[in-house]
Amino acid sequence: LLLPMSTSTRTSTLSSLPLVSTVNPLALGFESKLIAGPYAVELWLEYIASTDEVIQKLTEATQTSKKNLPQNLKNLSELKTNKYVLYERAVRLLPGSYKIWYQYLTDLLNEYKSIEAQGGGLFYSRSVPSDPSTITVSYNYIISAFERALIRMSKMPRIWEMYLKFVSGHKTKITDSRRAFDKALQSLPATQHSKIWPLYINFALNCSVPETAIRVQRRHITFSPASKEEFANYLASHNRWSEAASLISSCVDSDDFVSPLGTTQHELWMKLCGICSKHPTETKKSVDFDAVIRAALDKSSKRYTDKFSEIAGVLWCKLAEYYARSGDFDRARNVYEEGIVHAERVKDFSVVFDSYSRFEENTLTAKIAVQEEGEDDDTDDDDDDKEKNDNLPEALKELLEGGGKEGNDIELSLARAEYLVQRRPLLLNAVLLRQNPHNVGEWHNRADMYMKMEGDAGGVQMASQALEEGCKAVDSAKAVNGFPSSLWIALAKLYEESGALEDARGVFARVCTDRCYSFKHIEDLAECYCAWVEMELRQEDFDGAMNAAREGVATPADYSMSGQQRAGGNKMKGGRHQSGLYRNVKLWNLYLDLEESLGSFDTAKAAYLKCMELGVATSQIVLNFADFLTEAKYFEEAFAAYEKGLALFYFPQPQAKPIWAAYLEKFHARYGGTKVERSRDLYERCLEKCPPEMAAEFFMPYAKLEEEFGLAKRALAVYERNAVTVPEEEKLQAYMLYIAKTQSFYGATKARPIYEAGIAACNDADAAKLCLQYSDLEKSLGEMDRARASLKYGAQLCDPSRDPVYWTKWHDFEVSYGNEETFRDMLRIKRSVQAAFSTVNYNADQGTLDSSNMTEAEAMAMIGREEGFDDEANAANRMSGFVASSAGGGAGGNDKKRKADMVTGGNAIENLERQAQKIKETIDAGQEEEGGGGDEDIDLDDL
Repeated sequence: LLLPMSTSTRTSTLSSLPLVSTVNPLALGFESKLIAGPYAVELWLEYIASTDEVIQKLTEATQTSKKNLPQNLKNLSELKTNKYVLYERAVRLLPGSYKIWYQYLTDLLNEYKSIEAQGGGLFYSRSVPSDPSTITVSYNYIISAFERALIRMSKMPRIWEMYLKFVSGHKTKITDSRRAFDKALQSLPATQHSKIWPLYINFALNCSVPETAIRVQRRHITFSPASKEEFANYLASHNRWSEAASLISSCVDSDDFVSPLGTTQHELWMKLCGICSKHPTETKKSVDFDAVIRAALDKSSKRYTDKFSEIAGVLWCKLAEYYARSGDFDRARNVYEEGIVHAERVKDFSVVFDSYSRFEENTLTAKIAVQEEGEDDDTDDDDDDKEKNDNLPEALKELLEGGGKEGNDIELSLARAEYLVQRRPLLLNAVLLRQNPHNVGEWHNRADMYMKMEGDAGGVQMASQALEEGCKAVDSAKAVNGFPSSLWIALAKLYEESGALEDARGVFARVCTDRCYSFKHIEDLAECYCAWVEMELRQEDFDGAMNAAREGVATPADYSMSGQQRAGGNKMKGGRHQSGLYRNVKLWNLYLDLEESLGSFDTAKAAYLKCMELGVATSQIVLNFADFLTEAKYFEEAFAAYEKGLALFYFPQPQAKPIWAAYLEKFHARYGGTKVERSRDLYERCLEKCPPEMAAEFFMPYAKLEEEFGLAKRALAVYERNAVTVPEEEKLQAYMLYIAKTQSFYGATKARPIYEAGIAACNDADAAKLCLQYSDLEKSLGEMDRARASLKYGAQLCDPSRDPVYWTKWHDFEVSYGNEETFRDMLRIKRSVQAAFSTVNYNADQGTLDSSNMTEAEAMAMIGREEGFDDEANAANRMSGFVASSAGGGAGGNDKKRKADMVTGGNAIENLERQAQKIKETIDAGQEEEGGGGDEDIDLDDL
């Protein structure tokens, strides 16, 4: 059955095989072909395939029909046996055929799975008993088949995979499986090991021997370093902390390591810190945790990255926990202190400080618990020890009575905890200063904290050291939250308050005289000089204060003055670095005050002149200089000082106003009416370039001067200039004052031209008010027609809906002094003015024209054109001495007024009445076309 048949015995041999001839009808044909070509692989495969087809048909027959069931089962068993005999014949003739071996082994494995499922043997023959031991027989048979196949197929990874999966599937065969995996790795090239290692690792993890799994994975990481993390996790799960920490440390050290589990670098660090800090004894020999953490936090180290700055506080806490669990508590405290000192963020500081506080609290609690247990144990021995303690030294007695070593340790731990809490604000301040050493305000806070602390930890010495550090650390160009000068001033004041006056002077000498610090702004250096002067004044060292002030305002040695500076300019030529100090206004004010208080008249005067010569003086300094000279009775020199000030500050500069005001006031107070011409010259100089908004303040005293010492004509001329010069919003008050002065000097009749000029100059609202006053004036003089004409003119400036007061007064005037005709004229004018101020809808002959939102001037012009009035006729109908309404006035238009057009003749009133009548008729006609009513009858009695 196993060997190829010869030609001479073909017929007799085939006839003697009942399995071939009776069950598989195609067997004889295949056997005949095999005799001719026994080494044809495809022929053997076809022969086996035909046998499989017959087996499949018999299997279906046994499942669907019970007819001939015993015979079918017998034939099925014989065919399966014959199939494996065919496989054996084929592999003996063709031992190097991959196809035959692969199909053979696949069928064996499938048959084995079915045998395991059914609990039977591999071959359905009587020689194999149907008991559980047949599975072992089948296992050994398959193993033998694989081993025979691998003799020729040792480089085929697929065969090895089938073999290894089969062997590793039996958990009781651990040694056989391990040896099979080792043989596979030895036989296959390294490029194909990636197909074997996953099976090997899976087998190792599922076996019941952890040491085997560890050894296998240890070999695997040499082939695949990316599996270190998985191996470390496995070691950690089996409490192999030392090797696990070593593997994770190698992972975080490698820049090329990429976690296959998706673990980030931060998570790896946290895992390493967690293992080392919780198991310091086990990991001490494999990982130098202290060196690893310090290398991660050292910015100069290659291991350092920016990500470590975000977890710096956590790393310090883990290192401290590492030493604390190791029992080295002093080293743990040192690490906590180092972490607090090196923390650069408030978050890291909070993490380290909170952990440090819990550490001290737990230490104190543990010591108290130990002491309580010791007291319970020693209660019985106290009486015996008391007699013995009487003979001991006093110091030892106090130690024992105070609780012995445990009691002292508790007090020490308590003191440490209190001291830590006490230092928290100072430590937090140090963190903020490490973030930004140029924060001036935090340096001041640090000094204040030291001053509030008692003992060696605080006081003047520590505060002064903090300020000295701040002065050295702060860069003037980068300073925030304060001025750098405040640090130097605070340091000097601290020395002064502590009694070290020479040290305070030394601080000011360093920063002011020696210029050991470069300020960005010259104002900071000036502040230091001012503080120096004020300190000397507090110490009543007036000479020292004067010398410091003079040093501050002294001009540089290489300073030269240009012509513009002599004239009061502000340009500087030459000078060393920070030479602009001599132009600081605050320092000059202080120096001038010292000269006035402590110096002589000549030195003070020279100081003021020098200040004005350098162009440093302000308007207040000029006024102070003049007052100083006035108090010394040097009046003409005071006036000369005013003149120098006016050369520095002239109109339109606002600083010129107080100087001129004081100058004129002092001159008038000094000379009064004795030098009127000189006073006039001063006022004329002042008003020549004085801005209009400031002119009124100088016109009033000028006019009073003329009233008191000059002529009324000159005074009225000044009032007139005032009314013409001042801004438009002040013209009404200016003209009212001008009118009042004119009436007081020349009578009411002389005020008429002023009223007319004021009405022409003021805006519509103010002009209407002047019209009312003008009407009151004429009414008081008995000129009712002129009063009525004034009211009529002012009426065109007032909208009845917005200014009812004006129309009420005209109404009262007509009721009191008019008749029915004048009253009707008033109503007609009111109606026409109201129409002019409102929106006009006018229907033209050619069509309807909607002139919405028309101005007053446009509406009046439209009505005039329709009535046949031209501009010359309107000009002729104006009253004498009055001007027409401004374009768009009163109703939102501009307030520009036309010049008054003087009209002569006695028919002005009649012309105005005819114009008003025509306007009324035009409006009535428009209302009739729109469906409105006609004219209304007006009766004075009804009103």
